[in-house]
Amino acid sequence: MAATAFTLYGKAKKKIGNGTIRLGVGNYRFKLCTSAASAAVNARSTRSTLASCTPEISARGGYVAGGRLLTTPTWGSATSANIMKFDAADRTFTASLSSLINCKYGVIGVSTTAGAIHALCFTRLTSGTQFTVTSPNTLTVVFDALGIFTLA
Repeated sequence: MAATAFTLYGKAKKKIGNGTIRLGVGNYRFKLCTSAASAAVNARSTRSTLASCTPEISARGGYVAGGRLLTTPTWGSATSANIMKFDAADRTFTASLSSLINCKYGVIGVSTTAGAIHALCFTRLTSGTQFTVTSPNTLTVVFDALGIFTLA
């Protein structure tokens, strides 16, 4: 499934600017949230930590609370030297022995120290209602070829 454009949280922009978040450094997590998260997710200026982006789907069927790590996160130039992009390998979630229920949003957070995981950005996984990934199917979130997000 191709993810829609990711939106940076307002507080993440501030943390990038003041150096709290250094793109390409740290551990990045991708978590799945339900359709009930729409009000909380869209209030992007108030989201500060990944834990504040709720409700998350239930930890079952191979999904773990807090989501899964992103692999190969990178920060570098995109289509030109004036456009920078944040990117990572596409993220896969496999429903094993139980379904992944009520998926609608994907949220990325970054852990830069031993403290809380900072909320970075979010995407809507579907333009319609929430969906379920039945066992033994796999949900693959395909990030845009230009990156998860760009800064120009």
